[in-house]
Amino acid sequence: MNRIISRLTALSAATLLMLPSCLGKGKDTPEFPSVKPLSTLTGKVEKRTITRLSATGTEERTEEVYRPDGGLLTKTVYALPATGGALQPIETTTNTYDGQGQRISQVIEKRTATGTSERTETKYTYRPFSSRASYVSHYEEYDATGRLVAKVDNELEGTLLSRAIRTTFDYSAGGTPQETTLRTNYSYRSSLIDSRTFSLVPDPKNPKSTLPLYHQEQSLRVDYYGRKLFDEVHTFDTTQGAGKQDLNRPNGATVSIYGYGEMGDVISELREIHGQRTKEELEADKEHKLPLLKLIDRYSYQAKYSLPNEEGFPTKMEVTIERGIEKTKTTYTARLSYTYFASPKPQPVH
Repeated sequence: MNRIISRLTALSAATLLMLPSCLGKGKDTPEFPSVKPLSTLTGKVEKRTITRLSATGTEERTEEVYRPDGGLLTKTVYALPATGGALQPIETTTNTYDGQGQRISQVIEKRTATGTSERTETKYTYRPFSSRASYVSHYEEYDATGRLVAKVDNELEGTLLSRAIRTTFDYSAGGTPQETTLRTNYSYRSSLIDSRTFSLVPDPKNPKSTLPLYHQEQSLRVDYYGRKLFDEVHTFDTTQGAGKQDLNRPNGATVSIYGYGEMGDVISELREIHGQRTKEELEADKEHKLPLLKLIDRYSYQAKYSLPNEEGFPTKMEVTIERGIEKTKTTYTARLSYTYFASPKPQPVH
């Protein structure tokens, strides 16, 4: 995938990241021909089935159904239950679009290992961004009982996403839900999007005013379609109190790098998690040469496609996963099959 960021996306990449299909009203064809399409499946493949294989037979199957103009309609993941038997659905994603091709809702249903079901619904609200595109100005998340569990408002300054306000609702105590609000401010440098997320807490010295208590900061690089290429997140110790935090000394960090294939899938991902050093390590570092954080976990994913069919789509996928600092490796192979949209009927000649 060409990683050049278009002028439009460079200005609004953070907005597009919230819903990539908002560019061009859900169309996958980019404004500039030099940028490859988001997915070669668009307009051709109605359904894709990925069947994961093992030495004893099928382990897992994923079925994806697409819109003709691009965009996932449904995705269903099937797996073998722990007690054995036939494949059963364990996760279903359902997207709903409006007449302009904008996704207006997403429902995710999961079945846990204990057999219980979880359901989350997200509803999106749009505002015009330009004559050709809109952005997600507001969205809400609901649980299985229909209760509002989170809402997010996005604010622009000119063509830039400047801030987002996320409020969550906790019903565990019963009665009126407990609200928690986090604010994120965005800034831009070169091809990176920087942000800091904080809550507002009372100022101990002046109860009538508030101070920011920082939770995390993020540096992000995205491609033309708003997909993450690089993502670095630093977390802060919120127990130190507002005004006492040293933002140069995070208590953790996660760094992720992504790559995408012609069908729009993630074909490579590297994620490294860094944590604080022990007191003993710091005391032993008499010359203070060690970095503040150290690598404590690692995840790597690589997918390779091969054996194209007559239509040019791959029918085999080989996946290699490495976990942990020790890079414990596992591999699996999957078979891909496709159902295509019917060819348009020929128009009568006048």
